[in-house]
Amino acid sequence: MVAIAVDFGNSNTVAAKWHAVTDRPETLKLPSISRPAPHDFLVPSLLYLQDIRGGKSLIGQEVLNAGVHIDQSRCFDQIKRSLSASIGFVPKIDGIRAKPELIGKLFLNKLFAALRSQQIDPTELIFTAPVQAYEHYLRWLGTTHSQLVPHAPAIRVRIIDEPTAAALGYEVAQPGALVLVIDFGGGTLDLSLIRMPHSKDASAWGDFIGDVGEHEPESRVEVIAKTGQILGGTDVDRFLMEDFAEQQDWLQIPAPGILQGLMEQIKIELSDQETASRVFFEPEQMNSFEINYDRAQFEQVLRQRGFYRVLQLAIDEIINRAMAKGVLKMDLKQVLLVGGSTLIPSVREFVANYLCGAQIHSGKPFAAVAYGALMLQRGTQVKDHLFHSYAIRYWQGETQQWCYHPLFRRGQTYPTKRPVELLLRASQTDQEKIELVIGELEIRAAGSTEVIFQGDRLVTTTTDAIQQKFLPLGGSDAAQAIATLDPLGQPGSDRLKAQFQVNERRQLTVTVIDLLTDRQIMLGQPVADLR
Repeated sequence: MVAIAVDFGNSNTVAAKWHAVTDRPETLKLPSISRPAPHDFLVPSLLYLQDIRGGKSLIGQEVLNAGVHIDQSRCFDQIKRSLSASIGFVPKIDGIRAKPELIGKLFLNKLFAALRSQQIDPTELIFTAPVQAYEHYLRWLGTTHSQLVPHAPAIRVRIIDEPTAAALGYEVAQPGALVLVIDFGGGTLDLSLIRMPHSKDASAWGDFIGDVGEHEPESRVEVIAKTGQILGGTDVDRFLMEDFAEQQDWLQIPAPGILQGLMEQIKIELSDQETASRVFFEPEQMNSFEINYDRAQFEQVLRQRGFYRVLQLAIDEIINRAMAKGVLKMDLKQVLLVGGSTLIPSVREFVANYLCGAQIHSGKPFAAVAYGALMLQRGTQVKDHLFHSYAIRYWQGETQQWCYHPLFRRGQTYPTKRPVELLLRASQTDQEKIELVIGELEIRAAGSTEVIFQGDRLVTTTTDAIQQKFLPLGGSDAAQAIATLDPLGQPGSDRLKAQFQVNERRQLTVTVIDLLTDRQIMLGQPVADLR
């Protein structure tokens, strides 16, 4: 049995498997698509479309070696961020819309083709997902796997959030330890506060396999609080590029793909040395510009763009959510740093100063997430919580406004132990079916802070009053029919009993009973994938 974990990152992708001889996880080196040594286990998350109709493309280091990463019309980066966000504009290539879902599928197809070329044939796939991933991103991962391997129906597929995987990957094995994971990669900043298993022997975690009944196994990892922001290394590259453009008084940045790539190189060098420089050759006017930054200038750019402010807000939010569950800031003794952006010295210094007294782990910034995902194959289980609240929207005739009936609240453990039961009735004569609009419900208290982009800068705004934001599952206001009524429904009496639960796959399920005919219409039917 071969389990493959894939950490599909915004800048780099890592694949790993469990080594049978050493009994340890190992990253996989994929020649031609991986970066040069010493990071030859990192596959750049890039895709260049050669022929979209034939599915012909280059990925990873192939793109960089061919020099086609500067062709913004056919080269795609930040694929993961595109999958996690609502994209308004979708480009057409060769007459076909290049949707993020298609680009992501083509990237993974070539990644798994590279695995097969090394005679790696997985029987289990474990994908990782960011805390802030939207519902369609998780659903996309769950459906795309069927096209990755020849015998897909026999493949077991699981998804784990990246911060939880990082905690497992760093092997913070103190029983019951509180661990704060800061996952700061190319496109997202995700924080997760986790309580590790209570087992005294970490090697025994793998013994808990299969159905454990109603008992809480000692191999369970408890996620206490989560939060995240859309901010990462690609934003840092852009901040540097825009700062340099301001110095040159450019109204429009020439060859932005080339320039941003140079800024990425400068950022990486400044992680290890005090100064960095590059020469930018502008192809249209045939001019060359020398780019010079030292670490102090670099940090000043980050400060002006609100970079550290967002990092502080994210840490403050995770601490506030933890306090609601009885965990204080002084209780945080273990902090794990993962993702390439944690290699920025000022990021490590900021975290160490802001969480003084905590032990900072930073030795596996690229591999920890993939390593931890493999722990699921070893039997370690995750006791997780919902990241959002969910509700049913209905129209209140008396007040003439939308109201919301809560189903499940943020922070609630899943799979749920007891169903939420609702009695539903027809609202009009001879009603053919009963429909519901179910969605995510976010309630912002007065005085809460939100981070937004304003031009090229990150800006914080404060709300003056309580705000309710409702996002229908599936991204539209279309109601979901939960039952067709036969005989037709009449107002005045309860007609359906609906029981809602969240299963271990984070799916919202419903059981529906027709009270008039005493007939069961649905039994544990999945109606939506939650995030």
